[in-house]
Amino acid sequence: MNGWALGGGLPLLVRGTGMLVAAGVAQWLSLMLWNRHGDAQMLWLAGPLLLGVLLSDQQCYWFAHDVGWLLAMVAVPLIQGLPVIGIAAACATALVLINGVAWLFRVSFQQDRSLDDFSRLLGYLVLAVLLLPLVASLLVSWLGQVLSMPVWLSRSWWHVALADALGYVLVPPAIVSLANPGSSLRRDALPNWSVLLVIVVALALLWLGWRELGEYGTLRPLLLLAPVPLAIFVALRAQIPGTCMVSLVMGGIAIELSLSRQGPFVQDDAALTTVSVQLWLLGIAIASLFLAALVEQRRSTQRALSVSSSEIRELAGRLIVAQEQERARIARDLHDDINQRLAVASIRLSALRRKVDERSRPDVSQLQNDLISLSEDVRHISHDLHPSMLTQTGLTAALAGLCQTHRQRSGPLIDLTVSPQAKDLSEDVSLCLYRVAQEALANAVRHSSAQHIRVALRIGEDRVDLTVSDDGKGFELDAEGGRGLGLMSIDERAKLLGGSYRLCSTLGKGTELCICIPLGPASPLQGQA
Repeated sequence: MNGWALGGGLPLLVRGTGMLVAAGVAQWLSLMLWNRHGDAQMLWLAGPLLLGVLLSDQQCYWFAHDVGWLLAMVAVPLIQGLPVIGIAAACATALVLINGVAWLFRVSFQQDRSLDDFSRLLGYLVLAVLLLPLVASLLVSWLGQVLSMPVWLSRSWWHVALADALGYVLVPPAIVSLANPGSSLRRDALPNWSVLLVIVVALALLWLGWRELGEYGTLRPLLLLAPVPLAIFVALRAQIPGTCMVSLVMGGIAIELSLSRQGPFVQDDAALTTVSVQLWLLGIAIASLFLAALVEQRRSTQRALSVSSSEIRELAGRLIVAQEQERARIARDLHDDINQRLAVASIRLSALRRKVDERSRPDVSQLQNDLISLSEDVRHISHDLHPSMLTQTGLTAALAGLCQTHRQRSGPLIDLTVSPQAKDLSEDVSLCLYRVAQEALANAVRHSSAQHIRVALRIGEDRVDLTVSDDGKGFELDAEGGRGLGLMSIDERAKLLGGSYRLCSTLGKGTELCICIPLGPASPLQGQA
């Protein structure tokens, strides 16, 4: 029982303590960022911090987070000498509403609580950025009429609503995205130092431009749009977490400059200055969130396509391996079974020919010749299915035999040039080169009506090139409307070995096919090509 209590209570204690510290820091920062001239709250961070943690953690730990957060909300006003009862009542009200929104969001979107989808992001904005601050500010405004509260909590409800909405649009999306194992920022590499340097320099220039040029009314529209390129850059490189953090920093810069009566947001009335900063920051934060969500969707789609492409490539490789294995099996059956039975039948016909009368012997001889011709065809088919010469005598002899077969069958002049190092190639590379040459020669003979075909195998230090060119009629590459199965097979065989192929053809000027395979220490599994 003690072990169970320790194992179950320790995570609760850790989470509660962590929330106590984090919420205390967030509340202290919120109190630092207020409009001292109008005594109006600019931004609230503690409540949004709790919502982000609740959306990211398991529901069984919510109670620990709630207790730690509420203790921090009571401790901060005690330290700073603020009305404890009024703030505690307001925080308790906010606590109930935050838990309600977290529960609604969990129920609405079930297990997938990420904000990289437009529908979920829109639902979050409606629940957390619009309804939650609106209801909380109205209740707090009502409590301010009953209990003693600071001015920045008891003034007009929309002041409190804007401050809360800013926190909810900046903090929870960053926490949820960082906690999501499927987010691009966690799957991909974090932004490097150059990206961080660009962001820091851009923020520094933004602060300098706002401070020095903010008093010029004609430049204010441009100064308000100045962060847009930075927001786009951050959305592309750092997605939702980076967008929220940079928007928060830009908001801090705008708030501090406005409190010092500097920058493009300063109005004659301090209250209007507060509202202008809040509305601008709220607008750019929401727009940046949608842009970051779009980037996140694009990254997720690219990742899914990459995984799908890898799976298809692996499937293609396995199909090629299975094809070669099936070819070898059929070739063995043809050679060891069918051909042997044809040979036995030929021998029996030869014996029968000596027993029949003279009139029937020509027919028996013709039948025997047909069987011999059929046996020869079966031998050729067996050889085409699985070239035994490739394993017995090597690639050079196998290519020579292939060229000789096409010369005898179809009659074109075939020139073969093979580098002496061909004997050192691995079985995978040799089989791939042989199959490509086999397909290319068959296409040249069957489709291009070529009279002269050149086959050249050149081996360098780090690559091997096989080129098959002919003087046939050629074809228009753009007019083909797609690749045939032969070219697709060549492409897959080359890619399985880390290589590539190139096809060039012109009407009336022949066709050239070239395949390039790198020769490196990393070689594919045996028989994969």
